[in-house]
Amino acid sequence: MRLIGPLSIALSFALMRLQVEPFATFFYLFAWFGLIFTFDQLIRAHAGHSLIAHCQMGGSALLLFWSAVCWFFFELINFRLDNWYYVFVTDQPALRLLGTFLAFATVFPGIFWIEHYLHLRGICTDARWRPLRFSSRGLYLLQLLGVLSLALPLIWPHYFFPLIWGALILLIAPINYRYGLDGYLRQLERGDYGQTLRLLLAGLITGLCWEFFNFWARAKWIYTVPFCDELKLFEMPVAGFLGFPPFAVECASVYRLLVWHRLAPAFGAYRKQKPQPASTNIRAALIIAALLSALGVDYYMERWTITSVTPRVERIEFLDKETLALLHRHDIHHLTQLEGWQAHTLWPMLQKELKAQQYADLQRIAALYLHQGIGVDYGNWLIQSDIISLSELATHSPVQILKKMANAKPGEPLPSQAKVDVWIRRADHTP
Repeated sequence: MRLIGPLSIALSFALMRLQVEPFATFFYLFAWFGLIFTFDQLIRAHAGHSLIAHCQMGGSALLLFWSAVCWFFFELINFRLDNWYYVFVTDQPALRLLGTFLAFATVFPGIFWIEHYLHLRGICTDARWRPLRFSSRGLYLLQLLGVLSLALPLIWPHYFFPLIWGALILLIAPINYRYGLDGYLRQLERGDYGQTLRLLLAGLITGLCWEFFNFWARAKWIYTVPFCDELKLFEMPVAGFLGFPPFAVECASVYRLLVWHRLAPAFGAYRKQKPQPASTNIRAALIIAALLSALGVDYYMERWTITSVTPRVERIEFLDKETLALLHRHDIHHLTQLEGWQAHTLWPMLQKELKAQQYADLQRIAALYLHQGIGVDYGNWLIQSDIISLSELATHSPVQILKKMANAKPGEPLPSQAKVDVWIRRADHTP
């Protein structure tokens, strides 16, 4: 049982690199659920029980559901921040929606399972320091800072976007304190810094895993974070990793509140529940409202945050029929098949069977459309705008590109300037 998780990660990685579906598109999901199961078995080995089994099927479904809902909140904020976008997601709407929910559902178990395992291994269990005191006035001051940390990024996202990764701590932790929940404010009040430090560490570990799996995935996110794009680890600017530790504390604060209201399963450090639960109808209404809100955010994500879908070659407007027929004859249906390990054998084969100009055109189109997830729709639009190659893209400013695209398709919604800026900056560094 302990080997199932690591073996599933290794197998899904190998199949992803070989472009085998559904692993190529959904590698992130296979890898993350494999990692969660791995930690669950490590917990079982140390504690004698599995957290998944403890939560049972219904409880686990609620935990996954609230994990997805929580991340959809940050997707809503990202409509304003424009700090990341998604590329090459599946072009099948129902499957895309399912994949999105499942991907976001890994957030809570990823953080909490890792923190729980660190606790079992004795990490920071004796971390004690000077106790802090929180007055009623101080709690309201923390919440005021939380409001500012939420408002400033929405008003001036270019400068204050990092504050969003601590806003929910400041807003929700005082609520948990007033309920008497053993959240991080109560823990700091008695000088116990253990779980807070473990959560910060779990957030960093989880963030490294998120970014590592994302780096290799076909369907992935790309960052457009201002100021710090040059120095990166995987897809994430190195400075961006500072956001993962406080984000883990945010998730814990949210989850304690959910457990208190009996909306999510109790386990580990998240056990205290309201003595008199709300009626089943009220809890069902809250779950339905959360689901509808998440679906609403997902609807607009498809229009604003998702930049490209499966890049099917037949949708490329600038491939001649002979080249397209050859690609289909060799079972090449997606442009993404022309990158990765298979590319070393496919490109020489295509070079032998295509005319020199056809081969050069295919190389140019593939490089442009695959660059930073530009995809088929924006790729076709760029070529219509006389931006026919990566080298041509790199010679323009974002304003010039957007002006050309607007002239080519008047009235069509343009990509954000942050995305175009990433396209140009990284095209300038592409060999």
